[in-house]
Amino acid sequence: MDNIRELENKIAYCGLLCYLCAPDSSCNCKTGNHCGKRESEGGCHQYDCCREKNIQGCWECNDSPCGIDMMAEHMIKVRAFVRCIKEDGVEQFLKYIDKNEKNGFIYHRIGIYGDYDLESEEAILKLLRTGTA
Repeated sequence: MDNIRELENKIAYCGLLCYLCAPDSSCNCKTGNHCGKRESEGGCHQYDCCREKNIQGCWECNDSPCGIDMMAEHMIKVRAFVRCIKEDGVEQFLKYIDKNEKNGFIYHRIGIYGDYDLESEEAILKLLRTGTA
């Protein structure tokens, strides 16, 4: 697998997966191609905070989860992804995503919603780690 910085660059500062959202890499806040949240009203707290702290993502922050309710509709998934990366590491997290994708779990099915948009962090963590919903 790629080195850790290359892997981390596949993941947005907030924990979302840019490379699955835009496989052509047209959407990745770490390469300057923002998803739109950065330019929208208020910008992106995670982007600003991680850049200020010079960290690769919220998973490297001692204050995470910080309680900022940005991207509210994705917050459960964001929190679960960041928690998984903190607990299991970037490489293992991406292995979970890859294995689950090969087993039919889709990151985006309808618009921005997919199989990881569940009702609780625990349900998302279970899906990530076991491949069962």
